[in-house]
Amino acid sequence: MNIIPIEGIRTSNQLKKEKCIEAKAAMRDILTDEQLEKFDKTFDSVVDKVLKGVMLKEKN
Repeated sequence: MNIIPIEGIRTSNQLKKEKCIEAKAAMRDILTDEQLEKFDKTFDSVVDKVLKGVMLKEKN
């Protein structure tokens, strides 16, 4: 696993997405099968909204 300075993540939308995917995978490992479906929907919804908000803020 590479360690990327937070400044690098802040400046790259691709790195933001990659780090979110890594975090999701790590959290999925600790959940039960019953929890996974709800977690996936909730996590994806929140991350999508946050990333869109960050990208819109950066454009302005």
